[in-house]
Amino acid sequence: MNKARTDAWFAREIENAEPSMFRIAFAILRNRTDCEDAAQNAVLKAYSRLGTLSDRKIFRTWLIRILKNECFDLLRKRRPEADLAVSDPGYEMEVPDLDLNRAFDTLSAEERLAITLFYYEGYKTSEIAAMTDVSEGTVRSRLSRARAALKKQLSEKEHRI
Repeated sequence: MNKARTDAWFAREIENAEPSMFRIAFAILRNRTDCEDAAQNAVLKAYSRLGTLSDRKIFRTWLIRILKNECFDLLRKRRPEADLAVSDPGYEMEVPDLDLNRAFDTLSAEERLAITLFYYEGYKTSEIAAMTDVSEGTVRSRLSRARAALKKQLSEKEHRI
């Protein structure tokens, strides 16, 4: 395929993936600026490595893996005090429930990623395992721990009311 067609295809795929990319990046980073940086870096890396993609059918999985790596790289580089301001109130989450968002903030980045990919993006545990370079059992374990933590946080909140 010629470069112009490839570029047009890539631009369409990125445009279609953009909402998911921001949800996924925000699930990990919880900061709009970092989220935008990670997504931009992931797009640039994906474009520069497009020739290594063996099958266009797996483009989105491949892109999410690149994005996940960018997000965790940013987390490792982030100053410890930057993690104190966990959630960015200026960024609209799909779940308007403030209690749920606060409970979500208490999860680890890996758990937030698993929940987002499974519930918001609709991926199967096997697909999430491929995207995150962990076993399917690890994905199921993270989902289970995250659900239990969310349930505990929300039930504690309910009992305090």
